[in-house]
Amino acid sequence: MEMLILEKNDEYIDMFYKLHEEVDELSCELIKHVTEKEETKLKIAEETLDVIQVCIGILDKLEKEGIEIAKEVEKHNMKLLKRGWRYKSVVYLTRV
Repeated sequence: MEMLILEKNDEYIDMFYKLHEEVDELSCELIKHVTEKEETKLKIAEETLDVIQVCIGILDKLEKEGIEIAKEVEKHNMKLLKRGWRYKSVVYLTRV
């Protein structure tokens, strides 16, 4: 699996609005699936990937500004484990 890191230089406020837009779209698809029993699973996947894409852009910008994302991911994982979460698999994030 590969996801692109887009060549962008958005400001954080632009990322805020884009993330809000994509989360709203995902929320609409989820609620359609729950309330209307529509077969929207492909659309849910599409909108989820849009949200992830915006988040990748935010992490990319933070890394460009000196934040060690790998270190932050490790801290995040440890936080989840300390809270008692169990995991079934791992997603590997690498830069190529």
